[in-house]
Amino acid sequence: MASCGDADALAEAKIARQCAAMAHDPNDPHDEDGNRRGAVIGLIVAALLVIAGYYLMNALRNEGKTEDCLMSGRTNCAPIDIPTHK
Repeated sequence: MASCGDADALAEAKIARQCAAMAHDPNDPHDEDGNRRGAVIGLIVAALLVIAGYYLMNALRNEGKTEDCLMSGRTNCAPIDIPTHK
């Protein structure tokens, strides 16, 4: 395999890409690839999915309790909010 400093080897696209990948410093603070932006967007999407799943789980649990009450033959299954007067 040709070395990265060889001009003939750099003329070939495959070897040029390999040399560029080896020369890239992953700890470069001036890296403008937007790697963190993608990670933050992925984190936000995952958090939204967890929140939506939690809400859906609670809504289905409440509907299940109401259905269980109705299937047992009761007619007063819905919670009634009675305002208290002070």
